[in-house]
Amino acid sequence: MLLFPEGAIRLQATGRDILERCDGRHTVQQIVEELQKLYSAGDPVQITAEVSSFLETLRQKRIVDF
Repeated sequence: MLLFPEGAIRLQATGRDILERCDGRHTVQQIVEELQKLYSAGDPVQITAEVSSFLETLRQKRIVDF
C-alpha cells in the first residue's frame, strides 16, 4: 500500500518492483531492463509500456518525478 496526501494505491508485485527501483539512481530505462531480467518470460515491449504507464500515472499524482 502506498499512501500519499490525496489517497492510497494498493500495489501489486510489479508496481512494488518498479517503485523499489525509483531511488534517484536508476533511470527509467534501467528499471525496464531490470524488470525484463526479473520477468524474463514477459514480453519486453509490454514491460516497457507498463513501466512507462505506471510511472506516468504516479508522476501525474505527484508521487514520483522523473
